[in-house]
Amino acid sequence: MRTKRIALLRAQSVSLVVVSALLFFSRAGFAGEIATAEPNDEPSIEAPVVACKTDLTTRLESLGVPGLSVGIVKNGRHVCASAAGLANIEQNKPVSRDTVFAWASVSKTVTAIAAMILYDKHKFQLDDDINKFLPFDVRNPNCPAKSITFRQLLTHSSSIVDNKEIYYASYTEGDSPVALGDFVRGYVTPGGDYYDRNNFTGRCPGQVSRYSNVAVGLLGYLVERISGTPFDTFAKDHIFKPLGMSDVSFRLADLDLDKVATPYRGRRPLGHVGFPTYPDGLLRASVPSMARPLSMMAKGGQYGGRRILKTSSVQEMLRIQNPKLDKDQGLIWYRDYNNLYGHNGSDPGTASLMFYDPRTADGVLIVANGHWKSSEVDRLLADLISEARQPNPPDSPTSVVGRDRGG
Repeated sequence: MRTKRIALLRAQSVSLVVVSALLFFSRAGFAGEIATAEPNDEPSIEAPVVACKTDLTTRLESLGVPGLSVGIVKNGRHVCASAAGLANIEQNKPVSRDTVFAWASVSKTVTAIAAMILYDKHKFQLDDDINKFLPFDVRNPNCPAKSITFRQLLTHSSSIVDNKEIYYASYTEGDSPVALGDFVRGYVTPGGDYYDRNNFTGRCPGQVSRYSNVAVGLLGYLVERISGTPFDTFAKDHIFKPLGMSDVSFRLADLDLDKVATPYRGRRPLGHVGFPTYPDGLLRASVPSMARPLSMMAKGGQYGGRRILKTSSVQEMLRIQNPKLDKDQGLIWYRDYNNLYGHNGSDPGTASLMFYDPRTADGVLIVANGHWKSSEVDRLLADLISEARQPNPPDSPTSVVGRDRGG
């Protein structure tokens, strides 16, 4: 089951040696200039990717995962990737840098990018009532007069929550046979197959911060309705292809399963999961592929000379939207690890994170086919961020400790 984010959960402090951010951030979020693409980015952004210097082989046991893959983005370019351990224990198949992993809730960052592509095309405004774009009405039964907006879906403040009894029952082995639109309609519509008053909080939209996978699934369905294209096809046409991502999909049916890491609980293999609200957590890709949307964000919405998002939209995604509800929440992307921005994820047999520094355009990706120990992945992230920021080592080391927003 995916881990629900707990808004104030903090991992215990650990002694780490890591670079200090040494940047200026406001309480409202990122306040500096976003790194932008230079004219010479296109030829160099595809330069050969070398192995990262940070050693991984000694980390597997401390992390408690069978296999691991990492990557570093420096100045908006994917500069290194490394892998260790096994993608499949039974077959003794090693993880390579091109092994495809399930990214769980890091998938939400791509779903947010998809929505903001339509926003850039003036297809909706962030504070629009989503009912204007749906073939059914969504209203919290406890606050029927209050509309739910795109901004609220993107900030986990819509008042739609994951009813565990219903939501986790939707998990299947393999791709879900239930269509995205059918599930979200049935979940939020009175009398629907998946409807319950407990699918909503007792508080009104915009007045509560509750992490919601279903709300992001609904956002994905809105992308479908507005674009007139299935969400996974939209992502392929407007994100994956323009960024040159390969072996990437929200659907297992589109992938060569021999390239996909087997998920494990300890040493026990698990099946590849699926669920109807796939935009909230079913993206599968290698680290080099996932480094491309991260590089695009790090360069202010541009990749290899091609613009995916307006720089102003990237800035808006990083802006803290409602600090009274959540002092770190942007539009899906959130602030953590000493002013890095990104997301983490967890699902049966997988754990992931993807974060970057918008001032320096340096970032880190880590993914595993098991559940890691949070304090140990904090250490690994610290080492990788330090490597990303070389050759300027930190003058004043600080610890990097993240909070669990996975799921």
